[in-house]
Amino acid sequence: MKKKGILIAALALLAVATLVIYQTRFSYSQPEEVLTQDEFIETFEETEALMEIDGLDRTGVNGNSLEEKILDIMHQMTHQKIVANQKWGAIPMTTRNIEQIESIVSSSKKIHSPQAKKQLIQIIAKWENGDFSEADEDHNYIWKLQNGTLGKARGLLSKEEELLFIEEWFIEGKAEEDN
Repeated sequence: MKKKGILIAALALLAVATLVIYQTRFSYSQPEEVLTQDEFIETFEETEALMEIDGLDRTGVNGNSLEEKILDIMHQMTHQKIVANQKWGAIPMTTRNIEQIESIVSSSKKIHSPQAKKQLIQIIAKWENGDFSEADEDHNYIWKLQNGTLGKARGLLSKEEELLFIEEWFIEGKAEEDN
């Protein structure tokens, strides 16, 4: 009987530990407040804080780019908005970048699947309307097209987290490149 009690206690402890690990590693509650596109524009675009790194011309992507390059650019654009354990690269979600990627995807003959192209255009249309409420799902759709294995999005950044991300990746990162 005593062994059964110890076994039950051990299983209960294991269940609690599993729940804690899941909640800290895989689960992420949606933030109460996110950075709106209007706030982003007022804070960064209208002040020209991102002027030097705005525009996809510097990435080399255009309407003749391979699907992999186009997906990589869109993937990196989502990093500003999402929570993930790993992120490689980031491109600001500026009005200009969104307009440019829309033009590139729309004119591309290199996107293999018509269904994928249609879905990418739908994602960009949401972004053009300032709707990033599904940016984590957008990220994971693109990530799956890229056969991603690490860095799956687990939710959206809060307003404060996104402002910190922008500061670290685009403002300070730009400053470090200039030195």
